[in-house]
Amino acid sequence: MSNKDAYIEKAQAKIEEYSAKLDQLRAQAKSKQADEKIEAQKHADQMEADLQVARQKLSELSKSTEDNASDLSDRFKTLSDDLETSFRRFFK
Repeated sequence: MSNKDAYIEKAQAKIEEYSAKLDQLRAQAKSKQADEKIEAQKHADQMEADLQVARQKLSELSKSTEDNASDLSDRFKTLSDDLETSFRRFFK
C-alpha cells in the first residue's frame, strides 16, 4: 500500500466517522423535537381541561341566584387566574 492509498483510506475513515456523528446529532434533534411536541401536547390538554372547568363555572354563575353569585364570582376569578398562569407557562 502506498502512502497515497493510506492517506485516502484514513480520509475515508474520517468522513465515515463524522458522517456517523452527524447522523447521531440528527437523531438527537428529532428526539428533542418529539419531546417538545409531547410536552406541548400535555400543556394543551391541561389548558383544554382548565377551559372546560371554566365553562362549567360560567354556566353555574349564569344560573345562580344573586346570593350565590358573589361566591361563584370569586371562584371564577381564581379559576381565571389559574388559566392565565397555565397560558403563560405554555407560551414561555
